Amino acid sequence: MSVSKFIALLLLCWSLSCSVFAAGVQVQLERDTVQVGDDFTLTFSTDQALTSNPDFTPLNKDFQVTGTSTSTNVQYINGQMSQQTGWIVSLFANRAGNLQIPSINFGSVSSEPVTIQVLDQAVADPKGNANNDILVELTADPPNPYVQQQVIVTQRLLHVVPLLPTRASMSHPELEKGKGLIQQLGTTKSGVINRNGVRYNMIERRYAVFPQVSGELTIGRTVFQGALDDRRSRQIDPFGLSGKQVRRFSTPLVINVQPHPQVQSTWLPANSLTLNAHWEPVNKTLKAGEPVTLTIAIIADGLMAEQLPALDIKPPMGIKGYANQPEFRNDLGGSSVIGMREEKWVLMGTADGSYVLPEIKIDWWDLKAKKMQTARIEPTPLKVTGVGQTNPKNDPNAAAVTPANPSAEPANSLLNPAEQTVPSSQTQTESKAFSQQQWLLMIAVALGLAILAGLWFWLKQGKGKTQAVNTAAPSRISPLKALQTACQRNDAQAAFQGLQAWIREDLKLSPATIASLRTQADLPLKQALDDLSTVLYASTTHVWDGQDLWKAVEHYQQVDTPILPPQAQGLADLYPN
Repeated sequence: MSVSKFIALLLLCWSLSCSVFAAGVQVQLERDTVQVGDDFTLTFSTDQALTSNPDFTPLNKDFQVTGTSTSTNVQYINGQMSQQTGWIVSLFANRAGNLQIPSINFGSVSSEPVTIQVLDQAVADPKGNANNDILVELTADPPNPYVQQQVIVTQRLLHVVPLLPTRASMSHPELEKGKGLIQQLGTTKSGVINRNGVRYNMIERRYAVFPQVSGELTIGRTVFQGALDDRRSRQIDPFGLSGKQVRRFSTPLVINVQPHPQVQSTWLPANSLTLNAHWEPVNKTLKAGEPVTLTIAIIADGLMAEQLPALDIKPPMGIKGYANQPEFRNDLGGSSVIGMREEKWVLMGTADGSYVLPEIKIDWWDLKAKKMQTARIEPTPLKVTGVGQTNPKNDPNAAAVTPANPSAEPANSLLNPAEQTVPSSQTQTESKAFSQQQWLLMIAVALGLAILAGLWFWLKQGKGKTQAVNTAAPSRISPLKALQTACQRNDAQAAFQGLQAWIREDLKLSPATIASLRTQADLPLKQALDDLSTVLYASTTHVWDGQDLWKAVEHYQQVDTPILPPQAQGLADLYPN
């Protein structure tokens, strides 16, 4: 290849590359200089066939897009068709400075970045030399709060020119730097305010901000967008769609958050904090086995309900207590956040006597007095009744309830035959009055019965013993075994069923209920039974530990269970050797 052909080839490649570059996307600015908040347009155009729609999201860094539109121009020249596509983007700048409009991708091609100069809006001065017809401002109270302290941020729009209410909007404050929580307080308010000798119409919003970390907390600019209310335009446009569009910005609000003072309890900065208790029933007398409800509310001015701590209530021995899930409520309708945490405690007495529920208290930081304070509920005296049984020796009314017929023992009597009531002297006298014939007749009948019983006992001795062992063992062991298994598995419902079977088959109480067992149980078993009842009938789910119940049942079996003598011993008592 000659040198001339090589140079010609290079020139051809260079010309092709230039044509591709020139065939990209051109961008055109409406003007080179704008103010913050002023609308301007960008026009993108290309004569190439594009494979995808443009992506304008890179503009969101420094600008806000308010609208887009497209246009297509098709021409036929000398039988050849040419097509040009254009995109018109309306936007405004969020901040002042020499801002770069980034490259925008249109499929395989893209536009070149361009720079626009953005000037800050004029600031009003006392002499009125600046554009002060519409002002947007943010203020903070206090400006230097503690961590987690409530800060009241006030957002105001001030204007002396009439605005169209149907086309006015103002953005909510947002965090740009730092960590915190923002909650709007109440509704938007309107009024009149004097500022630098100028009477402004005012629109105001209030927000509660809770900084979560110390350092600098920055709230970004508030943006107001609206239109001026022009009477001449309103006559032409009765629907209020015309009018000059305006946009104003506040300056960013910087809050310096301080670390909180060293305290030995939970850090709770508030304007006020109170504890309130409500009993149901109100007489604070607990009937054994029946739950009462204690509702405690923590109410704090200047704190969210979620910031309030859980209560630590420790009922005394002899009273069981369980807490339901707390409820949280926040009142945002006033000038400050009012947070309330409500806890419901279910208390149940397990032993007769007088008790004292310990003091309940919460330490908090008083923002007004700038020192620690303590909210408290004083110790509460409680009385439990209905657990123990009356002792006949000490009860003067015992004689009044003694049955007239001493031989009419209750079905669930705990006395052995040897402990039955001794006949009175009158009864002994009457027994001596029996005639000798009556005694002989009774002895003859008794001897006959004894002979028959002995014969029956001799015939059935071997087989009867085996059957007695085989049938008695399940009735004594099976319910207890089931109860033990349920307690080991912490299964409250299965333990309840096992208790009922044990009471019915082994203890043979009538009626076969837990209430019947409770009247005879010792204190550990009573507490375990009440614990099980509370878990079964509480409104919320509790974790139940069955070990206490099983230990109480074992102790009751070994010590307090009445052992009734078998029938064979009863016959031996009637007919001693």
